[in-house]
Amino acid sequence: MEKNNTQYLIYIDILSIFKIAKDIQWLTIRQDSIYRILYLSSVLYDFRHKNTENPFSIYRFIIDVTGPYDSNISKAITFLLKDDYIERAEGEDVFQVGRNLPSNVFEFHLEEERIDWIKQIIYLLGIYGENKIYEFIFRDPQYQTTIKSNTAQGLNTDANNETTKTLELFKSAFEESLGSSINDISSQTYLELYFEYVFSKILKREE
Repeated sequence: MEKNNTQYLIYIDILSIFKIAKDIQWLTIRQDSIYRILYLSSVLYDFRHKNTENPFSIYRFIIDVTGPYDSNISKAITFLLKDDYIERAEGEDVFQVGRNLPSNVFEFHLEEERIDWIKQIIYLLGIYGENKIYEFIFRDPQYQTTIKSNTAQGLNTDANNETTKTLELFKSAFEESLGSSINDISSQTYLELYFEYVFSKILKREE
C-alpha cells in the first residue's frame, strides 16, 4: 500500500477518529459522524490556519440526506470493515474498533499534525455535542446555498467557503474579548472558547 496516496490518508483519518474517540470513552461511532467529523476537520482548518495548505483538501463532500458525504470515505469504511480494523457494533451503521491493530500496518506517527487537528475537532464535539456543532454547519450560508442550488454541486471547503466567511465575521470581536490572554491559549482552547462565543451570539435558542 502506497503511504502517500489519498486513500491511505483517509484510512489514517478514520482510524484516528476511532482511536481518539476511544481515549475519551466514545466507544461506538455512527457512520454519519465519521463524515461530519472529517467535514468539520476540512472546513474549519482554513479558519484556524489561514496561511497553511489544508491537508484535508483531499475530501470532496456533497450533500446527502443525512449531511456531508464523500464516496472515498465510504470506500475506506468498507475496506476497514473487510480487514477487521473496525467492526459493526449496535447496528448496520454503527462501528467500533475491530480485532486488527492498525498500528501494525498504518504509520500514524508520519501524520501527527493531521491527527492532532482531528483530535481538536473530536474534543470540540465532546464538549458541545455533534448535533450542536452540526447545527451551525447546517445553518451557515455555504451549506444552505448548496442545498438550494438543487444540483450535484459539491460543498466548497476551500479557504473562501461561506462557512469560513461566517466564522470570520465574529472573529475580531471574539479575539478582542480575549484581550492579551489570546497569546497564552492553545489552539484547542481557542476553538472551544470561540464556539462558546458563536453559540452565545447566533445559535442560542429562544427560551
